[in-house]
Formats: sequence, structure tokens, C-alpha cells
Amino acid sequence: MNEVIITINDSDYDKVIENKTIYEIEVISYQGLIKTKKVLFAYKYILIFIILSMLIIYFLSNLIFRVDIVTNDNVMRQKISKYLNKKGISKYHLKKSYSDLQEIKKDILNDYKDEIDWIEIESIGSKYIVRFEPRIKTDLTKDNKFQNIIAKKNAIIYSMDIKSGQIIKNRFDYVKKGDVIVSGYIYLNERIMNTIKAEGDVYGEVWYKIKVKYPYKYKSIKMTGKSKKVLSIKFLNNDINLFNFNKYKDYKKTNKVLFKNNILPISIDMEKQEELDIKKENNSYKEAVDEAVKNALKKLKKKIDDKAYINDYKVLNVNKINDGVSVDVFISVIEVISEYQEIEEYKEIDSEQP
Repeated sequence: MNEVIITINDSDYDKVIENKTIYEIEVISYQGLIKTKKVLFAYKYILIFIILSMLIIYFLSNLIFRVDIVTNDNVMRQKISKYLNKKGISKYHLKKSYSDLQEIKKDILNDYKDEIDWIEIESIGSKYIVRFEPRIKTDLTKDNKFQNIIAKKNAIIYSMDIKSGQIIKNRFDYVKKGDVIVSGYIYLNERIMNTIKAEGDVYGEVWYKIKVKYPYKYKSIKMTGKSKKVLSIKFLNNDINLFNFNKYKDYKKTNKVLFKNNILPISIDMEKQEELDIKKENNSYKEAVDEAVKNALKKLKKKIDDKAYINDYKVLNVNKINDGVSVDVFISVIEVISEYQEIEEYKEIDSEQP
């Protein structure tokens, strides 16, 4: 049986059919634009479904289904809720842009400047979380109490910023917890003449001992803070990400199912990708010790308050372990060591004459 395969234009196909004689003509395949049209026509319902699904997903992802106001103040919750409703931040309304949210926050702070210190409106998925800090009002009518300034921990006094009171201890003196540093009793020739409210801050040098282990081989995984949402079509074991132009090298993903077919193994998910920064280290003995000391300092910085700072440190002991080193670090911190102790007003009692 003889056969010939030829390629012709679509416009010439009808002419070939009209002029054929005894030969059978069969179309094997299409090429070019006509092939694209045939494929689109064959899968038109699937394409229409995908486009409609994407439009629905886009609409739903920009719709508010819940507004949570985090506070224990029910009165302010109602006020803020009514205000947000007027601005269109409520259930079944479209999400606001970033600039609109900033303007709304400014308006709330202006209208409730005597009741709120700050407010934050966070968009998470299909809901808003509203947090605010009530303004603390100082009671100016409150009576002053008589008090001493005492040490709240063992330390060496480093500096003193005293507004009132009689200084008992001086700079570089060692004090134990509970020792009076500044007295509210005013003495003259060892006799109490008056009682006042001692005020001020005392800074002292406090030493902390921290044990830290650090491996020779180390892998750190950190979040970069960058994230994005990608529409993902899952078919069998394959993931197809749509419009994912700037791909992350490493990332953590969280999927939210938007549509799932109970018959076919296909689903459409909204995938949240959070970029990761992964670093691998092969450390020498010295590098492992140095990194252990850095971690000890970072660990302590998280525990001390904003007024405190690290003054000095010493490496006390280093032990080799199977996969790294164990380091004991002695760290000197300058921090506030003072607290107040309430005292009774001194009143001299006159002795009765017989």
C-alpha cells in the first residue's frame, strides 16, 4: 500500500477534496495557528473553568469575612468597631489598599487621641486583626508616698542619678539585695529630721554566667521577611504555580484550598510562600568558640531591658564535645539595680515629764 504525506495550507484543503479520485485523504495533524485554535476549542470548557475560577478566587481573596478587634476594653471595642464600619472595614466588604489603611489609622488616632496611643490594622488572609494600645492616664491627684531606694540584686554601684533623698551608698560600693542605697529619712547628726520620697535610678555592674554549645557544622534557617501569595493548581502529584515570576530559591509554603474536585485529583490552592535564608557553616575550633560567645551575648541581650548594656565579658571555660564546643561565658552588664521601698513617715514622740 502506497501513501504520501504532504503539508498544505488550510485554505487548499477543500480543493484537494474536490479533485481527489480514487485516493483516500486523511488529516494526520495540524500546524501553526489552526493547531492552536483546535487545541483551544477542544479544551475550551477547561479554560473557561480556570478563568472563572481565577476571577472568583481573586474576588474572594479581596473580600473581608471577619474583623477581630483585640482588646479587653469593651467600650473602646464598640467605638472602634463603629468607626471601622463607617470606613468600610467590615464583613463582606472589599479590602482597603495600604494607603487607605494608613489614612484610616491616622483618622482614628486623631479622633481618639486622648484614649489611644497607637493602633495597627493587619490584613491576614480574608480577615483584619485590629490591635491598639489604650492611653494610660496619670492620676495627678495621687498623694506621694515616702520611700527608700534599695538594691533589687547584688551588684557594684556604677553610677547614680538621684533626684531626691539622702545617699547612703556611693559609687563602686558593693551592695546586696535589699540594701538601702538612698534613704527617704533625712539625717542630721544621726538624728532623723524629716521623711521624704527618695527618687532616682541607680546603675550597677552585674555579672551573668551563660553556658552555650556550638557545633562545628552548622545550618541556619532564617525568615527574610519577604512573602507572596501564588495561585497553585495541583493535579495528581504535580504543582503548577501561576504568575510566579520572581521565584524564591528556598521558602516555606502554607496552602489554603480554594477549590477541590471530589472526583478528579485536582484542586486549586492559594499558596503563601515565605522566603528563607539558609546558610551552612563548617567551623574550625576557634570559629566555633567565637560563634558560641556571640550567641551568648545575643542570648543575654534579649533578656536585659532597653536601659541595660553589656560592659565586658570573659571566657571562663571551653570543653570539646563530639560535634562542637561547650563554652562558659562570664558577662558584665550595666543595668538599673534600684527599686523603691515604701516607708512610714517618721514622727518624734515627746517623752512625758513626771
